[in-house]
Amino acid sequence: MTKSRTVVHFLYEPGNGGLDRVAILLANGMARRGIPTELWLTKAVGPVAHLISADVKVRMVPTPKFGGRGMQLVMQLPVVARMIRKYKPRAIFSAGNQTNLSPAIARKLAGQTPTKIIQKITNPVLRPGSSHWAKVCRTWRFGVTARLGDMSLALSVADAEHYAEIFPRAADKFHAVPNPYVHADMLSAGAGRITRDPGIAPRLLSVGRIAPQKGYTILIAALARIADRPWSMTILGDGLLLEEARRWAGDSGLAERIEFRGFVDDVTPYLIRSDILVLSSRWEGFPAVPIEAMATGCAVVATDCSAGLTQLLRQIGQHTVAVDDPEALAKAIGHEIDSPQRIEPLRACATAYSIENSVDQHLRLLEDVCKRP
Repeated sequence: MTKSRTVVHFLYEPGNGGLDRVAILLANGMARRGIPTELWLTKAVGPVAHLISADVKVRMVPTPKFGGRGMQLVMQLPVVARMIRKYKPRAIFSAGNQTNLSPAIARKLAGQTPTKIIQKITNPVLRPGSSHWAKVCRTWRFGVTARLGDMSLALSVADAEHYAEIFPRAADKFHAVPNPYVHADMLSAGAGRITRDPGIAPRLLSVGRIAPQKGYTILIAALARIADRPWSMTILGDGLLLEEARRWAGDSGLAERIEFRGFVDDVTPYLIRSDILVLSSRWEGFPAVPIEAMATGCAVVATDCSAGLTQLLRQIGQHTVAVDDPEALAKAIGHEIDSPQRIEPLRACATAYSIENSVDQHLRLLEDVCKRP
């Protein structure tokens, strides 16, 4: 029997998360190269479903309609195993942390099969503030997951090296790969931008769901410390703490200077109109928005929430600030207001994360793993 050349991207749903968008962009990019490409979904409807190319075949994974995501991923294991046996894909790319284990176990249940399982770690395995036992459990689970798969992709060299140290029994499986964050419109916008005159009041931007992880209390506290400076801020995102964040802004006397716009499907127009992106997160995997900002020529001020982002910014002479430190964040924003970053190094750094280059790198790793017995 001829071995299938089909590449599958395993995604729970086309939701509003960055990993959902990335999985779809990768599938689209591979399909454009003439590779038979499929998306295996549990849910077909979501905010980024419209991005799925007509060239990508969508297969629904039959799943009971009760329970949360974790329970449904467990209950569908026999079904995924049958799909692997039936369609015999060349490889299955898992979109991110929550779905990594499912296709790996299903491949085991499927028996003898040439299908390769390529996982991706999109959020930190160990998170700040987690209890000792939570860290033990997550380390064990991610270690087992990595050993069951054929390759584990991390979003930066720093992350790949870190995970190889944490999981020595699977150290050879970790590889760094750039995600497809940057599209042509972003680079085109950046090409036409000039470095901001420090005498002009900057337009600040923050993007992300309003949740404790994103550090909006720290951001607003930092902005309050530079309230005597000219600036305006737009915040894109929704979440359980949205109304509370509005109150924080009002209590800090910043209600007229901070605009909350809620969730938006496309942040590119906002990045193009903004001068400084501020990332105040407590932790991140490898966040997309700072890379997208750099592509458009928008400067970045960020906390040390992601080893990969910190490593990347250092390459262009920029430094992150300590997490949960509003004074340090305020100083960094103030410094950027007075001394704007040069645009060309930002854009040059972002080009590695173009959709085309990312597809190239994913396909290179696919070929590597398919050569292994």
